[in-house]
Amino acid sequence: MNVEEGKAYNLVMHIRSLESVELTASLTCSNGSQNLASNSVRETNLSTWTKIELQLLAQGTCRTSRLELTTRKRGVIWLDQVSLMPSETYKGHGFRKELMYMLLDLKPRFLRFPGGCFVEGNWLKNAFRWKETIGPWEERPGHYGDVWHYWTDDGLGYYELLELAEDLGANPVWVLNIGMSHHDAVNGTMLAPFIKDATDSLEFAKGSDKSTWGSVRATMGHPEPFPLKYVALGNEDCAPFKLIYRDI
Repeated sequence: MNVEEGKAYNLVMHIRSLESVELTASLTCSNGSQNLASNSVRETNLSTWTKIELQLLAQGTCRTSRLELTTRKRGVIWLDQVSLMPSETYKGHGFRKELMYMLLDLKPRFLRFPGGCFVEGNWLKNAFRWKETIGPWEERPGHYGDVWHYWTDDGLGYYELLELAEDLGANPVWVLNIGMSHHDAVNGTMLAPFIKDATDSLEFAKGSDKSTWGSVRATMGHPEPFPLKYVALGNEDCAPFKLIYRDI
């Protein structure tokens, strides 16, 4: 990763250990030639999963840096949900500034998300489910993207994508799963949960901050409705379009 002198980087991780923990977090050049920043964790009661937050202030620049977590104490330490991000992001929304500037230069008129095949999955059990992509990052279960064969923690979820479109000045195009994947599908009364998810997602984006799902959006930091105007029913799923359009 690229680490620049004078910039701060926020480290978040969840730790569990049955013993006291003495852990050092460092940013170093990948060839080991320079220690750019370090901070330490000294905790005696981490028997349950505990969220630890540190800031690392870079004392040098290295474009091929890495994060190192080290200890000189014998023992067992469990780590989960380890994240390192620049403390300065675009509008404080978590996106790296240089990437956002590149996207802004494109002047996009719309942003279609969260994807096409990604929405469906090869099998419905691995489809994108927006309700599992909101709220605190560490509480999102994540899911296996079986079309592209990788696990996603869904840190970039429905809320973040709505916020990204707003920051870009682009119209969000929200793609709904209509009960189909590449290999299975539901119909009849089994469509009801998908229809409910669809209408709930619209309330999350556009509803009052007093509504059930609009209030969830508000607690995440956006009390005003998002300007969602366009919804795509499925990803190139033409056969049941009229049925789903009628029900939604």
